[in-house]
Amino acid sequence: MTKNKSKLLLTMGVLLVLLGAYAFFLDPIIGGVGFLCGLWTIFLAIKAFRGESLFKSSSDNEEGKKR
Repeated sequence: MTKNKSKLLLTMGVLLVLLGAYAFFLDPIIGGVGFLCGLWTIFLAIKAFRGESLFKSSSDNEEGKKR
């Protein structure tokens, strides 16, 4: 993922957190879900910005077992 895409993902995560916090006062369940999704998106954006892979592939797990 490029740096620009990870910055966009980070911006989307911040917006989700802010809107989730706002929606929490209107409907706690929906607001809580939005807040948690925003935190998860921020976590993924930081990992992508550092250059780490976002998800582990199954081929990585199989290579580790064979050795």
